Amino acid sequence: MKKLFSIIFFSILTFSLVAQEFEVPKNCVMTKVEDYAKYEGDVLKGIDWLLNTPVQTKPEKRKDVNGFFMTWLTGTPTVSIEIKSEIVSFMKPNSELLMIFMCGWTKYAIESKDSKNKIMGNQKGIEAVIDFYQKNKEYLKKDINVEKYIKMKEDGKLEDYISKNS
Repeated sequence: MKKLFSIIFFSILTFSLVAQEFEVPKNCVMTKVEDYAKYEGDVLKGIDWLLNTPVQTKPEKRKDVNGFFMTWLTGTPTVSIEIKSEIVSFMKPNSELLMIFMCGWTKYAIESKDSKNKIMGNQKGIEAVIDFYQKNKEYLKKDINVEKYIKMKEDGKLEDYISKNS
């Protein structure tokens, strides 16, 4: 039992350290379609870093990771995000949440290879925002729109709302 606990603890610790150690690739070249595909793994690692690192931690690195992600996202032919005001209603008080929304959508699109499903993209984007907001609540401004989504999720109404508004 002790050995099993040690293995589990070591695995969790290793995963946490790997997530924290993400470095933006140096000298990226993203000019051709095939250039974007080779950075998908780095994009996913960067997304995980953004989603799991507290918002107040390493602001300069957060800016660099955001820049890498946006450079990839604006040029990739494989992921296209639609921002609808009916869904993304939380941009004003916490601009960081828009980036988190795009991270959630992109992570879903890359992992599922389903970049056309706007309903699931919106769903995963909102779920990422809810999770990030709840983890970082003490560092973010209160956002009534995100609070509304949290309530919808608790009541089991979030998926229906997103389906109707996507």
